Amino acid sequence: MRETLTPRERFGLLVIDEKPDRCNIIPLVTSHAAEIARMKLKKYYTNGEAMARAQIAAIEEYGHDAISIFSEVGIIAEAMGSDFDYPDDDLPVIKRPALTKKNIEDIKIPVPKRDKRLPVYLEAIGYAYQSLGDKVPILAYVPAPFTTGMMLSDPKTFLIQTIRDPDHIKKIMEKSLQAAIEFCYDIIDAGALPIIVDPLASSSVVSPKAYKNFALPYERALIDFLHRYDLDIILHICGNTEPILDLLLETGADLVSLDQVDLSLAIEKLSKRMRIIGNFDTSKIAFSSPEEIMEEVKNMVKRGIKSKKGYIASTGCEVPIKTPPENVRTFINAAKEVGWYWE
Repeated sequence: MRETLTPRERFGLLVIDEKPDRCNIIPLVTSHAAEIARMKLKKYYTNGEAMARAQIAAIEEYGHDAISIFSEVGIIAEAMGSDFDYPDDDLPVIKRPALTKKNIEDIKIPVPKRDKRLPVYLEAIGYAYQSLGDKVPILAYVPAPFTTGMMLSDPKTFLIQTIRDPDHIKKIMEKSLQAAIEFCYDIIDAGALPIIVDPLASSSVVSPKAYKNFALPYERALIDFLHRYDLDIILHICGNTEPILDLLLETGADLVSLDQVDLSLAIEKLSKRMRIIGNFDTSKIAFSSPEEIMEEVKNMVKRGIKSKKGYIASTGCEVPIKTPPENVRTFINAAKEVGWYWE
């Protein structure tokens, strides 16, 4: 069936609760784009123009419905003082968290246009917006306060302190929230929609109680801030989110991107109030045959498009960097084949 809308128009209809021609198809093609552009990963995550060029190359290769500006979840923590190593052929690796060197009171809120790699995002957004912003939505993935807080800390100490010293954790959360707000402000100004990502708040990492007490309030505060701009906000939490599905309704997010959860259950619990994004297994897109991917994606999308407020066909987490391009093309073609709303 022939497409009648641009990706930007398609996304725009979704967020005003109108059915587009077909479901949006946005597999999380992030650092995998560097493979498509045949560039070193280090260049991708340290050079804004290179990141944008890689994302544009991926759009031209695959024909999906959004540009995804993202490298890894430590980017705000790095700008707040955590030290990272930069491998040539892998993503940045945390070397020394900021709070092993300083007290939280000494941590400064970063300036996004100046500090560490935050300007890389802004440069990438600006370049992508000038190139394709009139046709394709530009999504910029922003670490949520809980994930940034853990990247500022020794993870084991951080988790112990959620029990033994919750007031200290809340100080970390408040500062991480302010840093995320400042970053989001400049992301919006550059022309992108901030996507809140909180992988370290998933039930694969912390208990539902810890999520409710320390992650959810700050996700909600950040989303409330972004709603001042009349934006519809995506929250992405990878890993297992089944134990916190009901709590996700309290975040205020307009769209929720899910990973390890039964899609039918998520639709049942969330779809009256949230648009659903997801949630093809990333190990399958990396290692399954095209024939297996075709069948499973079609089954996923047939269920997903029944979601009451709308659906985006996506992977549960980032497309692995070395995924065969044929597998990504198969994912997109399968979703396009069965994801139509208009006859």
